[in-house]
Amino acid sequence: MPMPSPRSRRTPRRLRGFTLPVLAVALVGAGSAVVATSVGHGSVLTARTAATTPIATTGALSVNQTSVVQGATVTFSYSTPAATVNADNWIGLYANPGNGPVNQAYVGASTSWQYAASASGTLSFSTSSLAPGSYVAYYLYDNGYTWLAQPVAFTVTAVQASPSPTVSASPSPTPSPTASSSTGGLSVNQSSVVQGAALTFSYSTTAAKVNADNWVGLYANPGNGPVNQAYVGASASWQYAASGSGTLSFSTSSLTPGSYIAYYLYDNGYTWLAQPVAFTVTAAPPVAPPVYKSAFGSGTLNSPSGVALDASGDVWVSDTGNNRVVEFSASGTDTGGFTPSGSYALNGPTGIAVNAAGDVFVADTGDNRVVEYSGSGTELNVFGTAGGSGALNSPSGVAISASGQVLVSDTGNNRVVVFTASGSYSSSFNSKMGSPTGITVDSSGNIWVANSGLADAGPDTVMEYNATGTWLASLGTGESSVHGGLSDPSDVALDGSGHALVADPDYGWVEEFDTSGPYLDEFGEAQPGLLNSPQSLAVNSAGDVFVTDTGDNQIVEFTPGS
Repeated sequence: MPMPSPRSRRTPRRLRGFTLPVLAVALVGAGSAVVATSVGHGSVLTARTAATTPIATTGALSVNQTSVVQGATVTFSYSTPAATVNADNWIGLYANPGNGPVNQAYVGASTSWQYAASASGTLSFSTSSLAPGSYVAYYLYDNGYTWLAQPVAFTVTAVQASPSPTVSASPSPTPSPTASSSTGGLSVNQSSVVQGAALTFSYSTTAAKVNADNWVGLYANPGNGPVNQAYVGASASWQYAASGSGTLSFSTSSLTPGSYIAYYLYDNGYTWLAQPVAFTVTAAPPVAPPVYKSAFGSGTLNSPSGVALDASGDVWVSDTGNNRVVEFSASGTDTGGFTPSGSYALNGPTGIAVNAAGDVFVADTGDNRVVEYSGSGTELNVFGTAGGSGALNSPSGVAISASGQVLVSDTGNNRVVVFTASGSYSSSFNSKMGSPTGITVDSSGNIWVANSGLADAGPDTVMEYNATGTWLASLGTGESSVHGGLSDPSDVALDGSGHALVADPDYGWVEEFDTSGPYLDEFGEAQPGLLNSPQSLAVNSAGDVFVTDTGDNQIVEFTPGS
């Protein structure tokens, strides 16, 4: 029976309040099957019946150092509950990736092993016989292959302290007679990355092995990756690698901190096209989230959507339910605004931006256009109604570049449109985009777009593009309520410390990311400052964050935490 294609193993949609593991390993006993038993250094001498009672992975295994020079001693500490103490419990060392019992069944012989007969203790192994490379230790039950604890990875380096190879030089499992051989290459741009940052893999294979369904999959290490070139469990993340050579970038937002390994695999299957590559994901350093400072606008606003700050720090709000624009002082005092009429009247305004001259740009969503006003409400210009390439469909976000260009999230057309300051169409882009909403431009001219994912063209994430519209990176783990997950994000703003703040109305909070990708924190999910469907946000030079609390008809201000 053919194995399922990687497309069938995508992570299912997650529900708020539940945290599902990215990877799962069956923690069951070996039943009554006959298994090969390693009773010598790397040799298989006999077969025996494994334990008939399923064993839970409730013990512990640790190593005194994760990297050791070849020839030095490495010491493992182990323990198991009284119910699983057995004179034939043992610890085996295996090449990683290699022939270890990742699925709790025999695959190949260990490189070194010792019995661990006590309930707890330590075992020391010499690494003299281990070639430089990556290894994994398993603590196993009763001369069998059922895990007593989670495996532990370690590395052996050469005596000359030259960089250790990513993968052990030990022979890989022999593929089937019709399988593709490991004649290609796979490498990663960095071996350790902070959770949320991007990793780029370079791959290549021979012309005979080029296939539209070749793919790169990321797996927990040790875990359920195809170490024996056969399916064991689902990948944590994957992408097709259809060309003879190229690069693939993966976000690590959905990968919990730990050790991982990437496989370059053939034709929707599990035969290696190259030696696998190991890497590590580390946790992002904690930061203090912004804290509640004040709220204003209640009794004045009706379902406010957009918020923007002018050069003096005044707060401009698109008062959607009243089809008008309201101005507040930096301290939250209502200082006026305007209600346009006639041909410049607003119809469900959403996004709002203010340029250096103090002119106000409003996404007039219901009328499929962007309207420009002076600060006093005088009508100045209209964008997106001339037809042709610049025609807008339900625009919901607007931003002004340093050169005066007007950038619009053309939500209904799944793209961003760029206009000149005078209103002429300039360009558009739509890479990986689906129902874009909020938009902002950073000091380097890069464009950040909240991608609500309501169309099939793109996921629930924040996209970064360069000034010409080339996709650069993404923030967020996609539609998930775990930390860093987004559901229909509606706006993005950048502060002066290199952080991106994202409004998530579905979950009712604002998430904060490092602009390089790692998730940092969230706020607005508790009193004081509890948010109800936050839609838009703006940040001043002091780091204060102004959020349209749409469901509560107000603006909530947060200040940097300490």
